[in-house]
Amino acid sequence: MRQRPSRPENLSPKTSQKLSRYSKCSQRPTVRLSSPPSDRSRGRIHSAYSPSVNDFYEIRAVPGKGHGSFALKDLKRGTRILSDITLLAITNGDYLVADIEAAFAKLSADEQKLYWSLASSHGQDPKKWPSRVHESVKGRELQRIQEQHNARVGKEPSLLSIFQNNCMEMGKGAGIFPNAARFNHSCTPNASFNWNANIQRETVHIIHDIKAGQQITLSYCDMTHEKTLRSWELKHYGFSCDCPACVHEEEDADGFAREGVDRRYRIKELEQTTSYLRGPNLEMGVLKEPDFVKQLLELAILHMEIGDYSMRLANIYMDLALACEFVKDFKNGQDMAANALHIKRDCQGEDSADFEKYKGALKRLHRSYKTSQGS
Repeated sequence: MRQRPSRPENLSPKTSQKLSRYSKCSQRPTVRLSSPPSDRSRGRIHSAYSPSVNDFYEIRAVPGKGHGSFALKDLKRGTRILSDITLLAITNGDYLVADIEAAFAKLSADEQKLYWSLASSHGQDPKKWPSRVHESVKGRELQRIQEQHNARVGKEPSLLSIFQNNCMEMGKGAGIFPNAARFNHSCTPNASFNWNANIQRETVHIIHDIKAGQQITLSYCDMTHEKTLRSWELKHYGFSCDCPACVHEEEDADGFAREGVDRRYRIKELEQTTSYLRGPNLEMGVLKEPDFVKQLLELAILHMEIGDYSMRLANIYMDLALACEFVKDFKNGQDMAANALHIKRDCQGEDSADFEKYKGALKRLHRSYKTSQGS
C-alpha cells in the first residue's frame, strides 16, 4: 500500500496573522454595479455608450497623456465603476487589418466616429524597432507583424493603430470598449479590468481604496515583470511609464521602486519553482515537496507587497486553501478560501465566471472545519 509522505508544515498562527495583515480581506464593501459613464472630455457620443449617470469618475485632460479618469468621490476596494459594452470585436487572436476593417464596416456612422476618437499608437520612431523579421517567420504571422509595425510607425492614425492601443482581451479574441479605453496605465494600478462573459461586458473594479480627485489607473502590462520587460511591453503603446514602480529605481536604494525590483525577481523565482506543482499537480506539491506551502505563502505576500491584488493573488490563495484541505488543516483552509473569494469578488464581481466555484470551495472547507470540531 502506498504511504502518505510526511505531512507538510501547516499554516502557523503567526503566518496566518501576517497574511491577514497584508491582505486586509476582513472588511469588504458590497460590489456595486454601474453603467458605463459618458466621456465628458470629447463631447457627445453614441447614446448606447453614454448613459446619463456616472457617480464614480470623470474624464479630464492629462498633460502629456491625453485624457485620464479621476474619482469624483472616495471609492472603496471592490467597487465596480464600469460595465462597458463592446464597440468592435474580433473573435480571433491573430487578427489582421482585414479583420478589423470588416468589423469596422458594420458600425454605424456614430460608432465609427467614436472609434476614431480613441487614442492611437501611431507616429513611433522606426529606429526604435527591429528593422527586419526573422526568416523563420512566414505566412499569416509575418503579415500580422508587418501590418502592426507599419501601423505603429505610420504618420497618421489607422484602424489598426487605434485597435492596438485600445483593445482588451475578450475570450479568445479582443474588443474595443470605448469607456474602458479612457483609463491610463500604471505598473501599480488601483483598478482592474476583466471581460465578464456571463454578462458580456468589460468591467472595471477598484482594487485599492481611492480618494476623491485621484486618477484611476489600470495596468496595460504584467505588473509582476521586471522594469525592462514592462518597458518593452508598454513600448507597443508608444509611451514610457513614470509610475512609482518605475521612477527612481536606481537612485533610491530604499525606495518603493527599488524594493519592487527585488520582490519581482523573487516572484519569478518562486513562479518557476512552484508553477508545475500547481493546478492539477497541487496534491503532489503538497505531499512531496516540503517547502511548497511555504513558497506559496511567500508568493502571496510578495504579490501584496507590490500592490498586486489581481486574480493572480486570488489563485494563490485558492491553491493554499486546497493545500490545507489535502492535509485536513480546515481552519486555515477556510481562511485562505475566504481571501480568495474576497479578491475574486473585488476585482471581477459576484457575477463573474467561476465565482460560484470559489464560493463552493469556501462552503466545503467551512463544513469540513465544523465537522472536525464535532459541531
